[in-house]
Order: sequence, then structure tokens, then C-alpha cells
Amino acid sequence: MEQVMRFCAIVLVLTSPLCGGGSVRDACTRCELGTMTHGGIERSYIIHEPARRPAGPVPLVLVMHGGGGNAAGMIRLTRGRFNELADRDGFIVLYPEGVGKHWNDSRADPIDRAHRENIDDVGFLSRLIDEMVKNRGSDPGRVFATGISNGGFMSLRLACELSGKIRGIAAVTASMPANPRSECSPERPVPVLIINGTADPLVPYDGGPVRVLGMERGRALSTADTVRFWLKRNGCGDKEVTARFPDTNPGDESTVVKHMYQSSGGGPCVGLYSVEGGGHTWPGGWQYLGKRIIGPTNRDINACDEIWDFFRQLR
Repeated sequence: MEQVMRFCAIVLVLTSPLCGGGSVRDACTRCELGTMTHGGIERSYIIHEPARRPAGPVPLVLVMHGGGGNAAGMIRLTRGRFNELADRDGFIVLYPEGVGKHWNDSRADPIDRAHRENIDDVGFLSRLIDEMVKNRGSDPGRVFATGISNGGFMSLRLACELSGKIRGIAAVTASMPANPRSECSPERPVPVLIINGTADPLVPYDGGPVRVLGMERGRALSTADTVRFWLKRNGCGDKEVTARFPDTNPGDESTVVKHMYQSSGGGPCVGLYSVEGGGHTWPGGWQYLGKRIIGPTNRDINACDEIWDFFRQLR
């Protein structure tokens, strides 16, 4: 049993039978389950519509689970906070699911099916966005993507390869792949927010092998190099604004420093939330297993609130 629990924690299996599953209804009472066939594979996703929808097209936020997780588990991990923000501010939340509980995020990772078979996740998510714009009234100019771990890496890939449809992204516990299997050539600047823990035991803050159960699952650039990568790609200004959040919860063993860079037009360009002492976790979210294995979850901020605040500034 101890080996099973360790496996669940490290690969971020948030909803499997081994780690305490959850249905769509358990995760979200007003959510809808949808399916789409892409590349000969039936794909699943969960949609949360705002309780009181404003007139006209509304923003769309894609929220992607980590490796080994699923859409319902992502709602649990974030404690349903994106859904609460959607009800408050009037946007749609979309939780897509990867093939075999993984995303083909451009890392050189031969172990899971998504990478091994080169699953067309970019094409799937592109079609899903089109579907939401056509049939759900999503605003094509305000489509955003975020995710944790494998889902965070996938968000970064969308910024590279789907910049014509993605207005901005936020990656949590993820950095740019060191040896990507696909080229990063965005058609236009895509504002990027990175939220990484300095004590992440899976995706090293300073770069290097991404390791799960001692196995290398591709390599990642350092957080600093990832920020520099996007500063250059987006043509951001040199001025950096830094602020430290109050340590309102000393018991979480971590603090957060925010580094922000503006575009030439004055809006957000690239941001970094450095979670000092933070682990492979979602700030403000569910501590899905013990600190000993994945590190602590910061409670000074809620990543959902910070990400949505970043997105809604991108007009």
C-alpha cells in the first residue's frame, strides 16, 4: 500500500481508484460532460458555464490536469475556485482530458501514450476552442489556458503553437522543455505567467531532468531561463516590478515573490510567481498528498485568483 500511495503522489494521480476517485457530479454540480472524436480517439472534457451569463461573447479558460490526473480531479485540486470565479465574473471554464491521463506537451518522454504515440493534443484543443466559440458563445479574442505540471507544460506548448487562438497562458509547476520535440514559433506575443516552487521535487526549479519514481521524463529549462525565453519571444520591456506577498500562513513553510514585466503597451507581458519553499503543488489548492513526497502547498495566495487576474488584464 505504501508503494501505491507513493506512486499516486508522484505522478499526480488525483482521481484514480488508487488515490480516491471522483466523478463529474462529485467535482462540480453544474458541470456538463462533453466528448469529441479527434484523430480516431474519443476525447472527453468538462464544461462549467457561469451561473449568470453576461450578454455577448464571454472569455474561455482552459484548465488542464497534471500527468495521471483527469478533468474532475483538476476541479478538486483547485477546490472549484475557477468555477466560483466564472460565476462571479461571467466566463466559461473548460477542463479537457489528455489521452491515457497525459498530454503530449513536447517533452521527450517515451513512457506515456500521449508522448509515445505523438497524440495530436494541439489539434484537439484547437478544435475544442472552435467548438466553444461556435456553439457556446466564447470570445475568440479572450481564450486562455492554464494547467499544472504536465498540463502546465501543455499550456506552454499552446503558447508556442496556437498563438493565433490563445491570448495568454499560465503554467504551474512547469517550465519550457530543454529539448522540445516541436518548434516554438508563436505568430504573435502571448503573455505568460509562471508559478513555480523552488523546492519542487519533480520539476526542478533550476532546470534538469523531470523525474517520476526515479525515471527521467524529459528535461526542463530552469524557471529563470523560461522567463528569459518568453521575455525575448514577447519583446517585453526591461523594467521589472517585484513584490513579496505577506506571509499570512507561516505554517505552509513557503512565501511568494511576484516578478512582473510589462509589454510596450503597458499591459502584462511575462510574470513569475516564485514560491520560495513551495513544492509540486497548486497554491491555495488541495494538498493531495503529504509534504514529504511533493512538498508544501502555499496558502498565502490562491493560484486561481492570481491567474484569472492576470488573464483579465489581457484586453
